[in-house]
Amino acid sequence: MKTRTLLLLAVACGLAILVAGSIKIFLIADEKTPPQLAIGESAKVGDMKVTVDSVERRNGQTLVSVELVGVDDPDGATSWVLGVLGSQLKPLDPPADAGRRCGATDKSSPTQCVLAFPTDETKGILRYVRAGQTARWDISATSG
Repeated sequence: MKTRTLLLLAVACGLAILVAGSIKIFLIADEKTPPQLAIGESAKVGDMKVTVDSVERRNGQTLVSVELVGVDDPDGATSWVLGVLGSQLKPLDPPADAGRRCGATDKSSPTQCVLAFPTDETKGILRYVRAGQTARWDISATSG
């Protein structure tokens, strides 16, 4: 192949990469991120209505009171994650005086329970995932 042909192919490849990158940036800029909810607000996640009632920080833990309504599920209240400072935390057993641990949900009555996370970090995003959907609560604005 001649040098001129190779140069033209290189320019064509560069233009193709530039066009593809521009299209990707356009698509990313148009994506809508799910809104972050405030404490006290509810969200429908899959077949479950979820409300984060309150957040309290004590003894190095973040305690989150939640209510779930909608379906009989032995693990319905276990899909929680708290994102803080580069860490994704799973809930632990809450202290005995805080309330009941989240687990099974009941279709006939609201399930009220407490999530305990091993951090007292004041900034974070609490996520609940169910049926391929996610709801997010900003727990940064709370004090306790």
